[in-house]
Amino acid sequence: MHNKWESYVMYHKPKELKKFWVEFYKDKHDSKVLFFLGKGFDPRMNNVLELLLSSVQGLRIDCITFDFPDGDDDHKEKKKLYKLNVQHLKELQVQYGFVVRDIPVDSKLIWDKRISKMSLEILNMDFSGYNDIILDASSLPRSFYFNIAKSLYRKLKDDKTKNMFFAVSENWKIDEKIKKNISNESIEPLVGFKAMSNRESVLDRVNILIPLMGEHNLAILNRIYNHFQPSDMFPVLPFPSKNPRRSDNLMQEYHEFFSDHHLTSAQNFTYADEQNPFELYRKILNLMKGHNDTLKPISDHVCFGIALLTSKLLSMGALLVGIEHNDSVAIYNVSSTSYEIDDAFEFEELNKESEPFLLWITGEAYNEN
Repeated sequence: MHNKWESYVMYHKPKELKKFWVEFYKDKHDSKVLFFLGKGFDPRMNNVLELLLSSVQGLRIDCITFDFPDGDDDHKEKKKLYKLNVQHLKELQVQYGFVVRDIPVDSKLIWDKRISKMSLEILNMDFSGYNDIILDASSLPRSFYFNIAKSLYRKLKDDKTKNMFFAVSENWKIDEKIKKNISNESIEPLVGFKAMSNRESVLDRVNILIPLMGEHNLAILNRIYNHFQPSDMFPVLPFPSKNPRRSDNLMQEYHEFFSDHHLTSAQNFTYADEQNPFELYRKILNLMKGHNDTLKPISDHVCFGIALLTSKLLSMGALLVGIEHNDSVAIYNVSSTSYEIDDAFEFEELNKESEPFLLWITGEAYNEN
């Protein structure tokens, strides 16, 4: 099984990113960057962009935002954060003199239509004037940034003249405090990541579920399991972790679920560094290869369902698997109908602990391969 990112490039922490960007653009005075970000209430919205602009003096950059305005007057704290984020972006624009183009997300359309419309718009964009493309997922819903990333990858994977990066400002405390109102609609894989969804009639199809474990998602995991109906399941636990006991705590939280589904052997569980999506990518691919080899005598149709129950950063590991093996991977993420927060000021304070990550996806770092 092909492993495009067996060797990879990733930068983490402000000092490391700042050093990389200073060196990277030192002799590239004519370079131009196209920066994508989500425009919403998440306080991490401008973190990566601001770090980039402050690192490279005179950088030529255009910014495209996917605008998620909140029209619900009852969510005052969320609207407060949205306005603060938009104001901060305007201040950065005045300070550094870059262009911002908004792509409004039409809330009147159903999710699938919104995503399809947005993906088509990206595929039709002209990137000829840019050297580097950066997608910042910090304030984008997974269903959106997965498909934005897929569209960008389709356009740029064979273009050796451009570099593509995925970025995220990681903060598990913020993620935990965003209250999600889960849709009661039937569970389906993400738009654009529905491998074999129209092949139920294939008699020898085998489903393998790979849930990326995170806290407080038992009900969601049950719904995904019942929809996907796997023949076997191999959960991935975060280790090493900032909390050394996190994997143990997750095992305890999901103990009854694991027992009910006969997951009693250590061989059923995989561990991946909670801050390294490339490592998760490799481990999932190794797991997929092992099952494809084992199941080859009985089936040519093995579908791997990846359940996103973990952080936005680790979810990027699943994204890499999904865009590279789109024909055999179905990715599950239960979309929220809305989000709620209790205190905008608390979120602003928590954002001071956010950590930036930059994943180099295509371009000159891989041109020798």
